[in-house]
Amino acid sequence: MPAQSASIIQKAEDVRPALSLLGLSEEKVIQIAQAASYARAEYLPGIDPVNAPGTKAYQAGIRQLRLSMLPDGWKPGRFNNIEVIVNHELGLMLGFQNVDRACEESDPSSISDRGEGTRQLVAKPYEAALFNQAGLQNQKTHKGAFPLVWFVCVAADQDKIQVEVSRPKPFEGTQFNGFFERIFVADQTIEAPIAAPRLEPEEEDDHEIVITKKQNDRS
Repeated sequence: MPAQSASIIQKAEDVRPALSLLGLSEEKVIQIAQAASYARAEYLPGIDPVNAPGTKAYQAGIRQLRLSMLPDGWKPGRFNNIEVIVNHELGLMLGFQNVDRACEESDPSSISDRGEGTRQLVAKPYEAALFNQAGLQNQKTHKGAFPLVWFVCVAADQDKIQVEVSRPKPFEGTQFNGFFERIFVADQTIEAPIAAPRLEPEEEDDHEIVITKKQNDRS
């Protein structure tokens, strides 16, 4: 039987309500993506370690995730050394992931291989079949159950940011293998900073500044 494709939410009028069900907003998700993108851009080729872009982006993404969400009642958490935030009232857990692409027809793939810790984390809510998997709108929480796991998936390069919030299916191997839901948040071009206009020589103020030596007064 072919694997069921993800439920994709991408229309502007649907994205905000979908994120709201997760306690998120477009603005906060974009802030997380921007923080990761800016950190990645700090990489100095030939100076920094080769894994610096991904490491910087991940650290900045987790930092902004927590700065944005902890005031709303989320709590910092860690599962098998994977940094997350948790909201037990919503029955949700949220992590950050650098991916190769987002907001496209093809599923995002993690930039780095996923290990046993991520596999266990993603599979945990389904071990006792506690949740139905009919879709985001029918999501139910169960008191005392392990939260559903979502990731803010960010793909960023020098001139583009893509970010979606997606719930992966349990998987084997080193990569995510399908998603239950994907919420497309932003696919933005990053504009180059606008340089201040440079005055041509004839436009510059040509008033001559004359410096004279002060004469001592004599009585």
